[in-house]
Amino acid sequence: MTPHDPPKKLTRKDFVSDQEVRWCPGCGDYAIVAAVQKTLPELGVSREKTVFISGIGCSSRFPYYMNTYGFH
Repeated sequence: MTPHDPPKKLTRKDFVSDQEVRWCPGCGDYAIVAAVQKTLPELGVSREKTVFISGIGCSSRFPYYMNTYGFH
């Protein structure tokens, strides 16, 4: 890719990691991660310029499920 090439159009799948989701069935975190994975490509956000930082609790696994940079 050269600087003159248009950027690759990303899809939801580009933001989904290969990690097995370990939240409890019915957890609302599923809906949140799915919505973020759907919205980022619509906004044209680059994976290389995105980082998720999490705290404690079940939602702290969020960065593992995103194919971006992340800290837990």
